[in-house]
Amino acid sequence: MVGRKKLNRESLHARVAPETAEKLKEIAFRLGYIYDEQGSTGQLLDAIASGELILISANKSLKSG
Repeated sequence: MVGRKKLNRESLHARVAPETAEKLKEIAFRLGYIYDEQGSTGQLLDAIASGELILISANKSLKSG
């Protein structure tokens, strides 16, 4: 029996505002990070972590702390 290909992946759990998870899926989808016909937050986070996708703060001052 052949199942899904096992990927070398790690699970991440984060507590976010109620609407954040869906917003991240929408951002991922718009940027082309798609899995199973919806936005893939895992692929989005991988792209950010690897430097493939660079985030720019909307605030002029950097948050510290």
